[in-house]
Amino acid sequence: MISQTSVNTNNGFTLIEVILYVAIVTIVITALVQFAIVIVNNNTKSATQQEVYNNARFISEKIKYEIRNASGINSLSTSQIILATTDVNTNPTTVSLSGNNIFIKRAGFAPINLNSTYTTISNLSFINYSSSDLKTKNIQYTFTISAAFGNQARQEYQESLSIQSSAELRSN
Repeated sequence: MISQTSVNTNNGFTLIEVILYVAIVTIVITALVQFAIVIVNNNTKSATQQEVYNNARFISEKIKYEIRNASGINSLSTSQIILATTDVNTNPTTVSLSGNNIFIKRAGFAPINLNSTYTTISNLSFINYSSSDLKTKNIQYTFTISAAFGNQARQEYQESLSIQSSAELRSN
């Protein structure tokens, strides 16, 4: 006689299996969320760096352009330079720091803010390194640019850059 054994087919999960699956899923999701947070923070840091570096490059090139195309130096102080130009409509041209912004003002025109609203400028200075015989007129400038948006207490929004460069008047 063939004995029949009863096969108990249970289609559900045991409590231990459920706890184990929930624990594994929780670990995976936690790792993915932390990875996503790192990616978002790095993206924010990158955007902040790009804003500061692009503004620094633009301001530096604009100051160099103005100095190189000037016909002379009318006045120079630590935070402002007044340049003579050959164009009557733009003579003189002033580059100066006002508040947290660098401005270029041409005669008869309103001042133009060079940096974006997302950056602040500090410590703008000009130094005249012209030769004693004035055959070469060289101006050194330095400024510090910092990020000015977002929560400044968070590390990914903190970016500051000091720029130092010089330019020589071409009209010598």
